[in-house]
Amino acid sequence: MTLPLVSVAIPAYNHAAYIEACLASVCAQTYPELELVLIDDGSQDDTLAIARRYLEPHRERFRRIVLERQENQGVSAASNAVIAACQGEWVHLLGSDDVLYPDKVARIQQAIADWDCPDLALVHADADYIDQHGGQLARQPRRSRPAPGPDREAWRWLFMGGHYVFNPTLALRREAVLAVGGFDPKLPQEDLDCFLRLSARYAIARVPEVLASYRKHPGNNLRRRVRVLGALFQTYGKFLAEHGSLIPDDEIRRHFRQNLKRFWRRMRRKQPWLLPVVLGAQLKSHLRTPQAEDYRRFGRLLDRAAV
Repeated sequence: MTLPLVSVAIPAYNHAAYIEACLASVCAQTYPELELVLIDDGSQDDTLAIARRYLEPHRERFRRIVLERQENQGVSAASNAVIAACQGEWVHLLGSDDVLYPDKVARIQQAIADWDCPDLALVHADADYIDQHGGQLARQPRRSRPAPGPDREAWRWLFMGGHYVFNPTLALRREAVLAVGGFDPKLPQEDLDCFLRLSARYAIARVPEVLASYRKHPGNNLRRRVRVLGALFQTYGKFLAEHGSLIPDDEIRRHFRQNLKRFWRRMRRKQPWLLPVVLGAQLKSHLRTPQAEDYRRFGRLLDRAAV
């Protein structure tokens, strides 16, 4: 039986130190019918040159290789470009600093075939953490994970934050990603935003196996954490504006109050004068269901604090 072509898509930026390990893990995949599409997003280092040099003796491993460079446009634009350039129905999107385990593509493609779910748009699995040198940090956190198999209400745990998707384990149905508009360049939390939009229209599924390594970098400082939380507020606001009718009012109220607590933990030392604003918003959430603009307001406050 002829296996379908599967794409491995890598948006790359300034990862000269990691790109060879990333590509080696792709070349080692046990799934035979692969194409590799890598778009360098205007790196200021030798990422693309190292990729070209490494792949030269491995060209026969792939049915097709695309290596291109574009002017720097950010991770969302690079992800959209690399997905658009793929020819496979399923695209395994991979950061240029992360590493796949040899059976990653094969196991996910087998699960897709076994499930035979026509509206499936995203498949993910579990992952290890590695440090900047490739040393293993820890197995996946012991917090709960989504149930295995297709889930047509994945927006519940994506929005409420009970679980998350390990990005190196992603497989995306290309047609579905294009149908929802891909990754939004205006949002810093572009991955969660895209997953939420997919979950509102399609099924999302998990393979309960550790199939990749996510590389952690230095620099996870307070300013970055404030910026990430601000991006989350903006992303939640956008989803409520577009698909708020999916979520019961009591869940929105609980979610908003939970995130106000996170907001205050980040801001109480930096801007203590915001306490009345937080308390006022918390009180109002008991009287009415928070709206998209309520989330966006606190997102803007966090954005300003991160500057």
